[in-house]
Amino acid sequence: MKSLHDEKDLEILRILQENGRASYSEIAKKLGLSEAAVYTRIQKLIKQGFIKKIQAIVDSEKLGYNLTAIVAVKAQPSKYDSLLQELSNVPEIVEIYDVTGDYYCLLKLRLPNREILAKILDKIGSLEGVISTDTRIVLRTIKESYSLPL
Repeated sequence: MKSLHDEKDLEILRILQENGRASYSEIAKKLGLSEAAVYTRIQKLIKQGFIKKIQAIVDSEKLGYNLTAIVAVKAQPSKYDSLLQELSNVPEIVEIYDVTGDYYCLLKLRLPNREILAKILDKIGSLEGVISTDTRIVLRTIKESYSLPL
């Protein structure tokens, strides 16, 4: 496992988790570093894989994606790897987790409505290697965070 250089790197990660648009100047002032030093550290954190991607987190409901569903999938072991590849290509599936327990994977879907959900579930159910699915519709999101407790 790669390790962070020092506490300043960890603080940079904390700041960027809170505000991905924080400027080098802003971060430099908070940490008592030069802008060049902050730039260098951030580039190093990206290169080492500590920062995967900096992107906007959009409000799915404001964009009409008012339905979130969790789908548990049972699969044929011999077809599982190719099934995961196919599931990865479905744009409505925003997260895929390979899990332990009764199911092989859990999918998180963001959709505009139940009709689209029904079509996607039919598509998933018809994929080679799928034995069965178990779907839950999310009623409310109580907590959804993209930040680690650093």
